[in-house]
Formats: sequence, structure tokens, C-alpha cells
Amino acid sequence: MGDETTSGVRIGAVEAPPCKRPLEAIERDGEWIVREYYRRTDDPDDGVFSFGTYDSRIDAMRDGQRILQRRRHPCLLRWDTERSVGGLYWNPAFEGLTVEYSDLLRSWVVTAKDDHFVFQAADSTDGAYQLGKLVLEQYDFKTAEFYARDGTLETEREHRFLRHDITKSGVRFKRGQLPASVERPAPPPEAATQTESESSEGSSGGATEVINTLASVIPDIAELTALDVDGPVYRYRTPWDGGRAHVWILNPEQQDHRTLKHVFGDAIESWQELATHEHVATIHEVGPEPATWVVFDMPGATLVEFRENASTSKRVRILSGLGSAITAAQRRGIYRTDLEPDRIGVATAEATDAGRDDGRSDTSDSTLSASVTGLGVQRRVSAAVNEYDASRYMAPEQLRQEAMPTTPVYRLGAVAYWLLTGTEPFHRRQDFTTAIRNADLTPAHEVAQLSSDVSECIGKAMNTEPGARYRTGAAFVRELARRLGVSHVQ
Repeated sequence: MGDETTSGVRIGAVEAPPCKRPLEAIERDGEWIVREYYRRTDDPDDGVFSFGTYDSRIDAMRDGQRILQRRRHPCLLRWDTERSVGGLYWNPAFEGLTVEYSDLLRSWVVTAKDDHFVFQAADSTDGAYQLGKLVLEQYDFKTAEFYARDGTLETEREHRFLRHDITKSGVRFKRGQLPASVERPAPPPEAATQTESESSEGSSGGATEVINTLASVIPDIAELTALDVDGPVYRYRTPWDGGRAHVWILNPEQQDHRTLKHVFGDAIESWQELATHEHVATIHEVGPEPATWVVFDMPGATLVEFRENASTSKRVRILSGLGSAITAAQRRGIYRTDLEPDRIGVATAEATDAGRDDGRSDTSDSTLSASVTGLGVQRRVSAAVNEYDASRYMAPEQLRQEAMPTTPVYRLGAVAYWLLTGTEPFHRRQDFTTAIRNADLTPAHEVAQLSSDVSECIGKAMNTEPGARYRTGAAFVRELARRLGVSHVQ
């Protein structure tokens, strides 16, 4: 396979990828610089490549992420001060190494997870372990996994940046100042290192760039999981303050769509007006770059996950919170709420004194809090790009792209129908939009064990005539609770 060393290690004949330094984004004299990472032990006479100067950290981080992947540098450090690192971002190609036995090569091999390039090979497990550590440090991979011959994971090793937790508050670096005189302009990127996806705009790598750039401009975000990256709004999930939050960002490919940006921003502003309400999702952060985005609180479960084991009293309690939220929205002239089960979060807190339907104490009952997310963001943005997204929870007037003061009441009635029956409205009609227009709704008491009085109450909330509905969400839930014989919370 190659030359054999005195330690019994055989080096692959194929040339390894370039071994490049990490990058760093650091502020100096009021401007941000992206350059090669300078270690305290480096000789300043060797110089470092500089890739550009920027007016803001956002611009520096955005370009730094592009340089990271196009030039195949392993990672990017963002300095908050000259001695403390505020963020660390890895090139996906340098996420992991694998040390394992290859039956084909009859050797222990050190390979990159992403492309399986064989960096090194050895005759023994000890030799492979030492080589794995060597490649990890020389090429600045994030982690290395060491496997036994039978394929079981034996141990893992992290990059020194992670082992020393360099982004943790209180960690300080001792390194000398690097004078600007030793910075050299970086040469043009090698054509061989630019993949087709990296050199083309609007490729599948766009979602990855969004993730990396968002993580760089929102300091509290450590990782992002993509939930939906189709359509005008991208959706992600991220850990946040011991819980989880969701991130929505306008599709960066459409960030030059002036009307879309205005509609998205206006919808977020409407949401912010209500975000202090206890039953509206809390907004943590909002920003304009790399495209308009919002980070908001997402409770532990959605209403869909919560419903199955919920008692009637719990369901009414949830509806009570939702009624309060949409009534507050109505009072502010916000009629596009997009209310439906998968956009409603439910948080619980243990409360041993909560009651049951049968009057007995139930120590498993909880204090519940419903949380409305979005408040019309998705529908307003979709309408701006002429994407028609019908829903069984839509009011008839919404089929005409209109919204009335009682439109939120209709949607709350549709959610109540589902919550109390376990069946979506208009479930028997494939052409449900026609059924919505014609009020062809199967009464709730024909679907579940509910009284006709309850059906009548829900039917009034879902009346095709906006003026015939309950005036507010709170009024609807009060009447629904009375007919169900359940105490009303709010």
C-alpha cells in the first residue's frame, strides 16, 4: 500500500487532502478580519493568509463560512475579545474521523467519515490509535471514533478546542498580538478544491450555509436541526436555555424579493405585539441577516402529541388559553392566526391538586399552558409568493385570501372539533375546500360521544357567515365549557 515505517505503519500512496489552518474572525481597530488562525506557538515570520476585512461581524462570519468550505479549512473561530472565543464552527467535511479495521485492505485504517479517504493505515490497533490522534490534530478534525475489529465503538476523542471547551465563559487565551504587517492576501482558491455545489448559486449547499451563518450571528445557538427547508420559510429546531426553540428564516434565495421581505417582517412585528401574552410563543431573537429570521420558544410537546391521553378538563383548559390568545389578537386587529394543532405547543408543570373529570384527586394531572406560534406568518408569506396552501382548519373567507375579525374564532372552533372528537374537520370529504364553502361539516356528536349542545356550540364558531359566529375566542370557549359541564379556567 505504501512505504513501511519503523513503527510498522504503512502510509497510503494516494496524496492526502491539503492540511490547512483553522480560520478566525476577529475585530481589530473597529473592523472585522477573516484570516488564518494564529497560534501563540506559531512563528510570525511565517505569516498568515488574510481573506478580507468587513464592517460588521455578520458580514465577516457570512464570508468566513463560504471560505471555510470553498477552500477546505477545517473550522472557524469567532473571537468576542482578543482573549476569548465566542463561537466555533466546523466544516462538515472535517466533522469526524473513523479508525477501524478494513477487511479489504487487511489493515487498520484512519478514514474521513465524509469521503472515506484513507489517511493512514497500520498493522496494529495501537499503531492505528496513535495515527488516529495524529490525523485528528494535524488536520483539525472535530472528533475521531475508534472501533474494535467486530465493529463496536470503543472510544472517542475530540479536538483540543472541544476538550478545552474554548467557547465556555471564563476561558481565556494567552497569545501574542499578531501585527497586521505579517498578514498576506490569500491566493485565489484552487479549482480542484471547488466542487460544483460550492461554485454554483442556489445549490443544495444553501441550507447548510444558512445553518452555519445563523449559528454565527446568533451567539446562543450551538446547533440547528433542519425541520423544513422547502418553500419561502425555512424551519429549524435548536437547543435553548435547557429546552428547545424553533427558528424560522426567510428563504435566503428570496431575500431580494422586496414584497416577501416586507410581508415576513410585518408578520413578525404583529407576532411581537402579542409575544408577551402567556399563551403566545415567546420570541427570543429577531434579526435581518443573512435573511429575516426569528427564534421563538417551543414547549416540550405539540397539541397533536398531547391530545391522546388528555382528559376533557385538560382539553378545555388548553382551549381556554387559546381563546385568550386569539381574543388578544382580535383586539389588535390580527385576524390571520394560522391556528391548527401542529402549530400549538403545550407545556406542563406538575400540580398534585388539579382535578379530574370524575372529581377524584389525580396526582398525574398538570398545570397546562398552550402556546400559539406563528400568528399568520406562514400563510401571509405563502400568499405573497402565490403559493396556495389549503387547510381543513381554514375559514371560508380564507379560501378567498381574506380575513375577518371572527376568522380566528372559526379556526379555534375547528381546533376544538379535532381536540374533542379526535377527527379533523371535513374528514369525510376529499374535496374539503368545497365542504368548507358549503358548511358540509359532520356534527361533532356524530363523530364522538358528545352532546348535540356541544355540536351546536362548535357549529356556531365554525359558521360560514363571519357575523354569525361568537364575537371572540374567549366567548366561544366559555360557552363550550358550560355545555361540557367543565369549569372554565380563564
